[in-house]
Amino acid sequence: MIKPNKTRYIIYGAGAIGCSVGGHLQRTGHQSVLIGKHGHIDRINESGLRLITPQDSYQISIPAVTSPSEIDWSWNDIVMLCMKSQDTEEALRSLVQTGVDTFNIPIFCVQNSITNETVAARYFERIYGVMVGFTGIYLEEGKVYNPVEGNAGYLEAGIYPSGIDDLVNQAVSDLSEASFAIQANSNIMTAKGAKLLGNLGNALRAICNGKGDEECYMERARKEAEQCLIAAGLPFEQRTELAGRTRAHRGINKLPANVRNQGSTWQSLMRRKGSTEADFLNGEIARLGKVYGIPTPFNRLLQRIVRDMARNQATPGKYTANELYKMAEELSLKPD
Repeated sequence: MIKPNKTRYIIYGAGAIGCSVGGHLQRTGHQSVLIGKHGHIDRINESGLRLITPQDSYQISIPAVTSPSEIDWSWNDIVMLCMKSQDTEEALRSLVQTGVDTFNIPIFCVQNSITNETVAARYFERIYGVMVGFTGIYLEEGKVYNPVEGNAGYLEAGIYPSGIDDLVNQAVSDLSEASFAIQANSNIMTAKGAKLLGNLGNALRAICNGKGDEECYMERARKEAEQCLIAAGLPFEQRTELAGRTRAHRGINKLPANVRNQGSTWQSLMRRKGSTEADFLNGEIARLGKVYGIPTPFNRLLQRIVRDMARNQATPGKYTANELYKMAEELSLKPD
């Protein structure tokens, strides 16, 4: 039963994370609306969202549309951006075109990368960051796996660029009721910077599909990223600090039988989407490297290869991590 006089959560980006967040909010009485693509949304409207966790399988009746123009907007709406970063700016422009109050409607960036909040701030006044510390799996229309046992996953939320307010506390309370482990973080971009360092491996896992020594490659890619973030004055904490909080609060990852997952970029290749988030993860590091004169061959190579694989609709496993390492070292010897 939906709770009266409560905030309505507009989940823009009905993928694995968006459906996990929106589905759990809706099933625990917090009014939610999904915005997503035809096919997935059509299936949800036909038979509900199937949200599968290690404990239960839910068939959730939830309003779902394919455009923000289909929503009758209200003063108590909160927008949660949950799409991949390559789709963020188009989504924000679509929101603006609906005539929503850009000075008052809150935008929560429930996304990887550190680029989304800055883009959102060009269009909207009230921007919030959310660090996503759990995985979701979306490989089939109308069905999403939230493979976390004990709770729905770990989140941190705060004002962009820093701070906490009553709305953050309200979102924390509502998402806690929706079975997420979540806490407010006044330095949310520091946490998201650390998460970025981990997400740099999304492209590697998609390219290699588990083949080869990924850690050796990632050590070099993260070193490039840390140098770039420091040069740009962008905040990040040590990955071990964020990982410690995540382990302390998040439930146990438990994939269902016969379901694989090598990360969100791997899922994009498996679904043959034609694009991935790598331009806003590894590509953001490559951009910063260009600005500050820092070579970034290990990130640039991942960006280039996974982009080509997505364009050609190639499936994961094109190279091993060892082969990529040699290619990146060769690239590092070429003049930029």
